[in-house]
Amino acid sequence: MRFLLFVLSLAATSLALAVQPIGGTVYRDSTGVYLSVNTDQKCKVFTVETKSEDAAMSVRKLSTGDTLTASGLLDTETCIASIESVDYVGLKKLLGYWYTQEGIITVSDFNSLSFYPINMKDFQNGKDLSQIDPITYRYSLTPSDGKEWVLFLSDSTSTLFATIFFNKNNATMRIYDSENGDIVKTLRLSKWGKLK
Repeated sequence: MRFLLFVLSLAATSLALAVQPIGGTVYRDSTGVYLSVNTDQKCKVFTVETKSEDAAMSVRKLSTGDTLTASGLLDTETCIASIESVDYVGLKKLLGYWYTQEGIITVSDFNSLSFYPINMKDFQNGKDLSQIDPITYRYSLTPSDGKEWVLFLSDSTSTLFATIFFNKNNATMRIYDSENGDIVKTLRLSKWGKLK
């Protein structure tokens, strides 16, 4: 019995050691989904294979140019990325300028965004964004059930939990109270343009 437990424990350990963090840029076409990974390996691009329904659902929501950080295994012999779970994503469609009733949001990369508390009327009347102190957030996106994404926003004092749903050139962001889960604020975002 001890020998069987030892063998099972050894097998579980070797499987756990095989799973590693994987990060890269997603490409998709009519034949499948691919991952470009910065490695010195022979594979320039890995074919993505998902190993769970959650991972498959998360990968289906990604577009060309998005990034992902996942747990899985890169097989450099077959050039296959076996994805166990998708941990974080960077969405290309989030990049750019957005405006809301409460201000302007600039998303310059997959890690940080700035919120400028200015109404659109003042901005259109010539008030310059450089005259306004933005609130800068570090952010991370994770997959969620359905079409929403989970968004964590951190500034120097706190971390906010939100969800974001995209619809063409618009998005809806719901910010939640971390204590009780109630919706604190709903922001309707309209895409204003891409960053230059």
